[in-house]
Amino acid sequence: MTSSAVIWGVIGFLLTVMILSYLIRDSLFFRLATYLLIGLTAGYLVVLLVNRVLLPQLIWPMGAASWSQRLWLLIPILLAGLLLVGQIPRLALLSKIPLAYLAGLSAAVAIGGAVFGTLVPQGQAVLDTFDPYRIYADPQLVWMRILDAGVMILGVVGTLSYFHFGQPLQETKRKRAEDRPQILQVFSKIGEGFLGITLGAVFAGVFSTALLALIDRIAVIGGMLGQFLGGL
Repeated sequence: MTSSAVIWGVIGFLLTVMILSYLIRDSLFFRLATYLLIGLTAGYLVVLLVNRVLLPQLIWPMGAASWSQRLWLLIPILLAGLLLVGQIPRLALLSKIPLAYLAGLSAAVAIGGAVFGTLVPQGQAVLDTFDPYRIYADPQLVWMRILDAGVMILGVVGTLSYFHFGQPLQETKRKRAEDRPQILQVFSKIGEGFLGITLGAVFAGVFSTALLALIDRIAVIGGMLGQFLGGL
């Protein structure tokens, strides 16, 4: 086992112990580990941004681009300059221009992705469950697919009913929920059950991912200790 491997293994072991110390209480060691993680992540992102975005997409093309193309490349440079100049308190107003552009662009991309990447495919999937050709494609699975379609539409209607209150905005949420029609209250309870199952599945996925990471970390530390003790 080389000296560099021993050093990095000891560092990894100490950082793991510092992170796990949070199980006891919020200690100084845990804060140091989180600060180190945040600092390294920020530094890595800066290096990645410079090497993968600024240099190949902005700086290097300026040399071989035509004058019209250079004018287009000056737009992101100007916005970045305004963002940097806006750090001066007297010129803080200038930073709102690139921030407004970034916020508008991000909102447009997020809305477009949500509509065309989530809502439309989900709506199409709901409609496909009621396709007669799909339901009767296999006679042995007709009732199973009808049940699947029924559960699908029940979950959609119940979830939409849970978020529909139909009362003026100045009233409280509890009052609006109590004043809803009886049929909406019934479907709302059904939607609440579907939401609980969904959130539970998401939490189980996150927990299992974190548990696998912990198991992998323990396995690495155990392997390192085994090599170190075996070398003795």
